[in-house]
Amino acid sequence: MGNFRSLRVMDLFKGLFQTFGIHYPSMRTIVGLKLTMDERRIPVVFSQTKLKEGNQFLKSLGLYVLYGLVIIPFLFIGDSVMLQMGIGFGIAMFMIMTSLIADFSSVLLDVRDRILLAAAPVDDRTLNAAKLVHISIYITLIALSLLGIPSIVILVSKGILFFLLFLVMMIFLMLFIIALTAITYMVMLRVFDGERLKDMINYVQILLSVGVFVGYQVLIRSFDFVGLTISYEFSWWHILIPPLWFAAPFEWLLGGNGSQPLVMLSITAVIIPVFAIWMYIRKMPLFERDLQKLMTETRGGKQQQAVLMRFWGWVLCRNSEERASFRFSWQLMKRERDFKLKVYPSLGVGFVAPFLFLYIFLSDGTRQDMITSSTYFMIYFGFIVIGPLAIMLSYSGKFKGAWIFTVAPITSVSRVDRAALKASLAQLFLPVFIMQAVVFTVLFGWRIVPDLIVVLFSAVLYAAICYAIGAKGTLPFSLPMGESVQSGTAKQIILMLLIGVFVGIHILMNKIPYGTPIYLVVIVLGCLVGWKTLLPIKRHYV
Repeated sequence: MGNFRSLRVMDLFKGLFQTFGIHYPSMRTIVGLKLTMDERRIPVVFSQTKLKEGNQFLKSLGLYVLYGLVIIPFLFIGDSVMLQMGIGFGIAMFMIMTSLIADFSSVLLDVRDRILLAAAPVDDRTLNAAKLVHISIYITLIALSLLGIPSIVILVSKGILFFLLFLVMMIFLMLFIIALTAITYMVMLRVFDGERLKDMINYVQILLSVGVFVGYQVLIRSFDFVGLTISYEFSWWHILIPPLWFAAPFEWLLGGNGSQPLVMLSITAVIIPVFAIWMYIRKMPLFERDLQKLMTETRGGKQQQAVLMRFWGWVLCRNSEERASFRFSWQLMKRERDFKLKVYPSLGVGFVAPFLFLYIFLSDGTRQDMITSSTYFMIYFGFIVIGPLAIMLSYSGKFKGAWIFTVAPITSVSRVDRAALKASLAQLFLPVFIMQAVVFTVLFGWRIVPDLIVVLFSAVLYAAICYAIGAKGTLPFSLPMGESVQSGTAKQIILMLLIGVFVGIHILMNKIPYGTPIYLVVIVLGCLVGWKTLLPIKRHYV
């Protein structure tokens, strides 16, 4: 456990940890154990393929390197440092915080440490510090992968001082992201308890994901309205946009602009992250005690879910075996927190994306222009949730329980596939689509209803394609959740491009007389054929 490079780097700050009253040897042992467990072999249930070795998260870092290439062009846009670094930090904040919410919320909200180490001579401060260091190590690895190549470009093109300031600001940005996420969860833990708390945590994840996604777009739009491409003009609401905090020191210290607003934003970039992480560390024992609420359960709200489950089960499933699999999948997705931690944030982004892109494309037009336009096809952006959802159906935090499939009297594995996919669409995608469809109908009028029906059936066909491409050759929920960190990313990119195919065909058919009704018939037939031919999935173990 002592051979990790991250632990050797951590040893350099041993004195700092001890200054805060942390028992460093114990913390180092716990962090080393966590890192060792991260690298342990993950068995694949029901698979005859070679078992995957090593830390699956580390294998996914190459993807962040590719994402980091997106930042490079923005480093040379115009001659405004605020513009260049504001967009750069905006992209970095979006990527890092999205990763933290999706992949590390389960670490922040983990109660197993306290249970397993309750009998060990480890004080709360040391245990809490180990959890914070564990998360910080992985967030640092993401940041290094994401910003490694852009940092080299900055060093070569802008000089050593610019590079060093960039590294310092990235440290404060990471502190801010970790503290912001943790404090948000901390407030929820204080206000709610039991099952309601678990639901509220998922809602918070949705709001955080949407907030980061929308905030990034607001940042871009602020450049257009304020004219940051020419010169920076401060507005009071810029204090609410964190990427501008971290961009301000470059304009102040290296650009020679010592105006009071820039100095204020620069000070904010230092004070707020330090204060937030200090508050988180100070309140962490209380946070850990409140986490015990996650182990309690209440019965509120389950009756309504049971009614919906039975209703959609009868509507969508044709026989008792498929209905049983439908109910099993529905309840598992509703109860399993690890699954919701990864899927729910994308639901929020999928809901907001059509309206956000609609706003961007129509910000300069009038309502009458919107009513008569074809921009209602923006609703296809809501499909971005289907790909990740279909891929995640293969994974579960309780994957070892998948042995139930081998002992259950299942006569057709295709019914299990169809039931799981139907349950995911009915429980997660359909409510989002219905709300979007209602709003779009209000905005564009009843003329788009036939097109919305086409979009719905297109989503059904697209879901079958996503599941067929994204499934790992096993039954639903039978793979360990840890593998989902690095699997399916290339597939998700392909599936997102496939959305454009559906949009393009729909737009072309919409321009042909009676094209929409004809396309509706074609897409319905495509659903019938697709669900029969694409499902079941070819199994490795058959």
